[in-house]
Amino acid sequence: MPDPLSNQPVSKAQQQIADMTQRTKEEDIQKKAKEKGYSYVNLLHFSVNSDLSAFIPKEKSLQAKAAAFFKSGKKVRLAVLNPDLPATKALITELKIKGYDVSVIMCSSESLENAQKIYFKEKKEVHGEQIDNVVEDASFKTSVGELANLEELKQQIETSAADEALNTIQVGAYKARASDIHFQPEEENVLVRFRIDGVLRQVFTLHTEVYKGLITQIKYLAHLKLNIANVPQDGQYTFLINERKINVRVSIMPSHYGQTIVMRLLDSKKTFESFDQLGFEGEALRNVTESLRLPHGMILITGPTGSGKTTTMYSMLQSVDTQAKKVITLEDPIEYDLPGITQSQVDVDHDYGFAIGLRAILRQDPDIIMVGEIRDLETAETAAQASLTGHLVISTLHTNSALEAFTRLSNMGVKSFILAPALDLVVAQRLVRELCEHCAVSKPITEPEKERIQLALDSIQKKGLEAPAMPTTLRHKVGCDQCAHLGYQGQIAIAEVLRFNQELRDLILEERPMPVIYDYINQHCKMLTLYEDGVLKIIKGITTFEEVYRVAM
Repeated sequence: MPDPLSNQPVSKAQQQIADMTQRTKEEDIQKKAKEKGYSYVNLLHFSVNSDLSAFIPKEKSLQAKAAAFFKSGKKVRLAVLNPDLPATKALITELKIKGYDVSVIMCSSESLENAQKIYFKEKKEVHGEQIDNVVEDASFKTSVGELANLEELKQQIETSAADEALNTIQVGAYKARASDIHFQPEEENVLVRFRIDGVLRQVFTLHTEVYKGLITQIKYLAHLKLNIANVPQDGQYTFLINERKINVRVSIMPSHYGQTIVMRLLDSKKTFESFDQLGFEGEALRNVTESLRLPHGMILITGPTGSGKTTTMYSMLQSVDTQAKKVITLEDPIEYDLPGITQSQVDVDHDYGFAIGLRAILRQDPDIIMVGEIRDLETAETAAQASLTGHLVISTLHTNSALEAFTRLSNMGVKSFILAPALDLVVAQRLVRELCEHCAVSKPITEPEKERIQLALDSIQKKGLEAPAMPTTLRHKVGCDQCAHLGYQGQIAIAEVLRFNQELRDLILEERPMPVIYDYINQHCKMLTLYEDGVLKIIKGITTFEEVYRVAM
């Protein structure tokens, strides 16, 4: 019979036999407990608090075949295999002598072993931080092309302890390259979905009772209130897999059918690509590179949530010579650790917001400042003033296009005489999925496709930019095991990059109407639109019209 506490995948038939056998064992223990006058607990589906590992030493816990699974003040609930064992009686007596009110509760050997495994598992230290949520992934073979394997593990997830079930899900998400895990309660079950390459993919459903254990486990790890279910809560925790520390940002909010959870996975050892690998090329790449060499000015990256703004900012910072320049960031939260850079996290609860933090940074003699997001007038004005006093400031703004960036800042209340000389570069971007290299096929270009491409090429040429020749074929998605039959694997940015020149600054200073400013940009700034940059990547066989339309139209 398969070990119910093992992570090894088993067949559905084997799992059903194992489940039936374990249920019989638990029923026998429950019956025996009742005969002896004791209560019963099944710790296989109980979110055990690993902080209690220090309450009873490992040697004593193993000898007495007992484990404390609840402690509040002097009240202790002790799970035991057999209350009549001499070592168990000695432990109970010892606790009572120390003044504890001990409730003795019987459990199965599998249940007890599960609790002890959680209590006494190995802890590791990463950069001085002790992490006790260490995940071994040898048995998890899931990749983005093998998500069906997680469906096969569903039975194991639903019969495992809460911590094992959560590990199965989060390791599966990590190996599938998912950025987020979504738990969405429905009327009869709970949907589990992964966001892969920016698109949600349903993996499987869970029973509501299993989900309750997962909620408790997630809240415990994220240091959230276990007994609060009617208000939103945010927290974080880490787990270690293959010597990589994964930060998990947890967001919980009440919904019609229960608490919905979104968990963002952030790999602390993630490496950031160069700008051309991100998707920047030609005039756009040249403008980004030149702006980063300036001693002062403001660079803004705009776009909606999930458009890769943070990745682009971190890539910019990683390209800086930190030996010669002091770089300080102000983030909410700090998502990745960058060597050679001072990173600071805002704490609104203690009156440490972006505006206050930015003023503090200016007293630290920085060369380059990264502000996670400009959200209000005070932050915007302070950032603009910093760029005018000898600092290069990099930040993000939520606008749909590069042209809307200074409109948004103006509407916030930033004066044109501050804004015009401060802004040097605005990047608006989106992420499109890249065609799978293993299955994409080339097909002759159709007339409708040719017409759409020609319109974009004509617009590009009118801006004085070099346009490629009309292709004879275009690559199309197919779908295979490597890409989970989606046809796509990976993401790349499409961007519009606006570089400010003196004429554009003069128009802003003169507070000319926005249509006049837009016309000037279209005629003189050599800026590709998101759609035009997307068409160039379609011609190169990187992505498809479907993807460009999804994010840029």
